[in-house]
Amino acid sequence: MNRRCHQPIRNGSFTLVELLVVISIIALLAGLLFPALANARKRTQAANCLNNLRQLGYGVQMYWDDNNGKIAGLSGIFPSWTDTGTTQAWSQLLFPYVKTTKVYVEPGRPVWMPELPVSYYLNLLPAYIAAGSPGAGSYHIESQRISNLSAFILMSEDLWVNPQQEIDPTNETGDRSGFSGFSTNHPPMHNGFANFLFSDGHVAAFKRFDSSQMTYWFDSMANWQLTPP
Repeated sequence: MNRRCHQPIRNGSFTLVELLVVISIIALLAGLLFPALANARKRTQAANCLNNLRQLGYGVQMYWDDNNGKIAGLSGIFPSWTDTGTTQAWSQLLFPYVKTTKVYVEPGRPVWMPELPVSYYLNLLPAYIAAGSPGAGSYHIESQRISNLSAFILMSEDLWVNPQQEIDPTNETGDRSGFSGFSTNHPPMHNGFANFLFSDGHVAAFKRFDSSQMTYWFDSMANWQLTPP
């Protein structure tokens, strides 16, 4: 009499244990992948920010070429994009050259930070101080007065905690770089780095203020401060 060995027949479905194993593997892979994706996203945002500043730098160079090396920044005057008066924000002055408002917006700005039409400030400090700090008005950054074009900070990210909703943020009344450590400033958002545009057109990221490579002043190497160095 022949005996047949009966093997259990699988119906193609997973057992509960197998499903739990698969779910655990997926969760493990996701845990490894998500931080890498987040870091890649942050690197992309930092690169896009540098590109924004680079495009704004091209705009400044072209504007300087057409306007005797001068570009005006506003203090205490907050126009809208639709204002067409003679006193215009630097962002308005550059628009015909950059041709898009996207370059004015920081791509890495966290959602909990105030949303602004312009995320970058123009370094108006030396022009404002040279004028005697008179308050509201229009002040010119003049390329001819800059002794070290590759070190003079022209623009950077505006990291004030409570900036006004305006399109011409400037730096005549406070350090907005994020390096000051003041409670009025958010820390630099690109893994501790802040991006800077210099008046010769190059852009660079820094994790601290480097007095050998950067300055807020026309003719001296120094950080932002209330009085000329």
